[in-house]
Amino acid sequence: MRKPGRFLALAVALTSLTALASGGSSGSLSTFGLPNATSQPKEIAVAADGTVWFTESSDSVRRIGRIDTKGKLTEFSMPSAPDQIVVGPDGNIWFTMATTIGRLTPAGVFTEFIPPVPGGLTSFPRDITSGPDGNLWYTMGSKIIKMTTSGVTTEYLIDTSSNPNPQGITAGPDGALWFAEYNANKIGRIDVDGNITEFGPVDQPNTVGAGPDGNVWFTCPASHTVGRITPTGTITLFPLAGFPQPWNPVAGPDGNVWFTEYLAGKLARITPDGVVTQMATVPSAWGLARGVGNTLWVTHLDQGKVSKFTLP
Repeated sequence: MRKPGRFLALAVALTSLTALASGGSSGSLSTFGLPNATSQPKEIAVAADGTVWFTESSDSVRRIGRIDTKGKLTEFSMPSAPDQIVVGPDGNIWFTMATTIGRLTPAGVFTEFIPPVPGGLTSFPRDITSGPDGNLWYTMGSKIIKMTTSGVTTEYLIDTSSNPNPQGITAGPDGALWFAEYNANKIGRIDVDGNITEFGPVDQPNTVGAGPDGNVWFTCPASHTVGRITPTGTITLFPLAGFPQPWNPVAGPDGNVWFTEYLAGKLARITPDGVVTQMATVPSAWGLARGVGNTLWVTHLDQGKVSKFTLP
């Protein structure tokens, strides 16, 4: 673990950014342009106090962005490009970077944690989530890593495949962690004691999220499919029309599952029984998080923008 410190923080008022609002019977979208149009805002999370946090993943920008409830944007410079992000069980912001894990307090104090690197090989942490046991869980290499908020790690090897390549991970409604094995074409489940069960096959699953219906939902971007898996392992697949490339399923405030369609440039939802509706046009839509009240927040990966969608 590296010593904590404060990184450069740049603050601007959100009201000074470009804001475009559009509305309709299906909801309204407010879009805010970030100071750097090439910052590549990627993943996004909303804290309990309503502040919105997101990664600016461009290697030339390397920042964590924060929008507070009064509309002020603050950007924190990072030592390497941040990728995935989550609000931790300790109320801090945790995120993956090129080869390390970062923690940022609400006051802006940054700490970097170095993952276990067996055999001297460079580690590449992928997704990270807050577990039901008060720890952080993230995917890396062929392993699932459990990490305490003080940085102590426990490794769990996925030994059923030579290169499972786990990607997305989420805390499921059943008290376990669920993850997508991209290369192994499986959905995995690991309980807080480290026991792993796998289900499949599914076609190159990537992002996962807990649904409002007691199931886990996942996306298969390569085959343009959204999937649902029950706690007992029953899988149902819902192929999407066209070639939208779905990402980041999130439980919405309306009892449906919401996700982004990167290639289609849409924010979409799917009912628990599989009815899909494209709800708003969001060019290069990528990251998605549930906001306070009747809102969702989404990033525009290729446009340097963040949007808030308000349901009717």
